[in-house]
Amino acid sequence: MNEKEISAGAEKVEAIERAREERARAAQGAFAREEGLYGADGMPARSEENAARQGEAACGGAKEAARRQEAARKQARQRAAEAESRRAARRVEAAKRKEERARKSAEGKAARAQKEAAEEHRSEKRGRGGEHKRAPGFGGWLAAVVSLSVAVLALGAIVTVGYFDLQNSKTELAATYRAHACSLCEHVGSLGTALAKARLADGGYELQKLLAEARVYSELAEADLAALPCDGHETAELSAYFNRVSAFSRHALNTLAAGRSLGDGAAEAVEHFYGTSEKVRAALPALAESTEGGLSALADAEGGFVQALRALDAAARSERPRPQPRENMLSSMPALSEEQAAERANSWFADYRPRELRVAGKTEGPFACYDVQFVSEAGDAYTARITERGGMLAMLESYRPCSQKNFDLSAAETIASAFLEKCGYAGMAPVWVSESGSEADVQFAYEQGGVLVYPDRITVKVCTERGIVTGMEAGGFLRCHHARTLPAPAVPRGRVEENAAAKMDEVRGIRLAVIPEGGEERLVYEVHGDHGGRTYFAYVDAQTGVLCDIRVVSPSDRGNILR
Repeated sequence: MNEKEISAGAEKVEAIERAREERARAAQGAFAREEGLYGADGMPARSEENAARQGEAACGGAKEAARRQEAARKQARQRAAEAESRRAARRVEAAKRKEERARKSAEGKAARAQKEAAEEHRSEKRGRGGEHKRAPGFGGWLAAVVSLSVAVLALGAIVTVGYFDLQNSKTELAATYRAHACSLCEHVGSLGTALAKARLADGGYELQKLLAEARVYSELAEADLAALPCDGHETAELSAYFNRVSAFSRHALNTLAAGRSLGDGAAEAVEHFYGTSEKVRAALPALAESTEGGLSALADAEGGFVQALRALDAAARSERPRPQPRENMLSSMPALSEEQAAERANSWFADYRPRELRVAGKTEGPFACYDVQFVSEAGDAYTARITERGGMLAMLESYRPCSQKNFDLSAAETIASAFLEKCGYAGMAPVWVSESGSEADVQFAYEQGGVLVYPDRITVKVCTERGIVTGMEAGGFLRCHHARTLPAPAVPRGRVEENAAAKMDEVRGIRLAVIPEGGEERLVYEVHGDHGGRTYFAYVDAQTGVLCDIRVVSPSDRGNILR
């Protein structure tokens, strides 16, 4: 099957899928209009449940449509790649057959030459009465030359086969990158279309459907961008743009599903995202054209491919609406000198027996920090960052690997908690621990009046071989921590527990928590339970009783994580 037939087949598949999608959307709209008025029990449905059902249907329809389109494109690309692989395999097989024929021919010639040389040698011995001292005959030289020729031919054949294999791999890799670039163009175009329509939508099901499409296409575009052979720094702004669109769409969908309005800032955000998508779309043709030159063009550090990526990143680097920054906890604290920062580091890390402790400089950012470096008694190098204002430990890192496990996860939590208290972080509660090899990552959240405040979080890494802290990151806590006035929950705990028991096989615990959502904070009930062999964390709005989010515990190379 040639490439034209493959392309035609892909277009037919996409046409069929588009027609099926339109029929599904029409049916879905009718179902939403009919089922949106009444619940499963025949009673009028609550507006929150109706909105949630509409949001789920919109998101599901958009995701299914995107999935089908992506499947059609992948099928076409797969067929093209299979055809190219078959052609390359035939070329390699032909080269191998040619090599085998050359080898057999050369071996036959060498055998005949050796036989003739042997006959000549016997004739000379008979003619000279068996005399041994004589000059080498021509046949011996001929045999040596023929043998050497056979070796050269075999080596040449091996090199030729290797060359074809390498060229085939390069061709397939370049085709993969080109497919991702074309897919990126399509997804950005679809994203721009969804955002253009969302500018005029006035809420309800239509807006939810468009926001669901924007979320799906932004995530697909981010996946295509990540698959391209480029440095993450070259596309940092573009990647951040896709992530912002996805996060905004998700937050807006949750807000609409709960029956709340988006607020005045939503229209401004949609307008900004649309304008940026148009700038990015205008710069995309150059990227698609730059992938036509093969791997050599893609690997050129100053070639058209890299220049096109930089142009895309510049298009996404536009001024965007930003929330008013809130002063962090360090703003009102006194500033420390370098000597005072070094004294605090000596106190915190006394158990490490630090040597050569020094302040190596200062890092600017959300808050200025002194960079402190030292070497432990065991010879391990550490780097710590201590805030200039307040003198708080913001970060600690070390790169010595751990190979054995001498401490369990419970001991790791105890070690991490004691370390935080020593560094001046009080009121922190361990909320999650994950394990990878001989290292444990312990997640902490600030606890205020029995309520977990997840925005104020700290991560501590413990080496379970030596039982010491080898890493720590407190940026989230230092940026977000402030005095909060928490409202009393309007939904009774018993009602949440009753609903959870009806859904889960076992409810392990329910507690109040504050979670971040779209730049804001929400008081929720965190429900921890098991169902069908999986462990879940569900978050229910403490004021409305609406389900905000669900996380499931999943295994990974870094232990169990929440997804």
